[in-house]
Amino acid sequence: MDVVKEMVRAARIGGRIILADDDHYVFRLYPEIPGFTELWKAYMQTYIELGNDPIVGRKLVSLLHAAGASPVRNTWIFFGSCADGEHFKVFVTNLVGVLAGAKAQMLQHSLFEERKFDQIIGPFQDWQLRPDAALWYAVPWAEGRREE
Repeated sequence: MDVVKEMVRAARIGGRIILADDDHYVFRLYPEIPGFTELWKAYMQTYIELGNDPIVGRKLVSLLHAAGASPVRNTWIFFGSCADGEHFKVFVTNLVGVLAGAKAQMLQHSLFEERKFDQIIGPFQDWQLRPDAALWYAVPWAEGRREE
């Protein structure tokens, strides 16, 4: 909140403040790999364990308002792809990397079992080759204006 207040303070009168951040509950993939939802929830819990908010994106308009800006617009920045999509393998590689990067945190806080983690991450190589594989992710975005 302090950062958003500082952004509003630093903007000139009538100036725009733009916020964008994740809402991890918005992520979907299909067909789902067995156990993926459980793993994704454990990943989101690592945010909480580290003092962060995995759903802050849905709160952007509220943050602007609370910081003294007048919210004027909100939308989504969409990321998605499917098996034959140009960027699909890049998205899947990024997803696996993000989860692998959080693995130690999940294990340290007993949020997930290592054996189960490996059983879920392993199938991504085959999953991304499926002709019906798809994923969707959207990042909330909001704009506010400094009135005074």
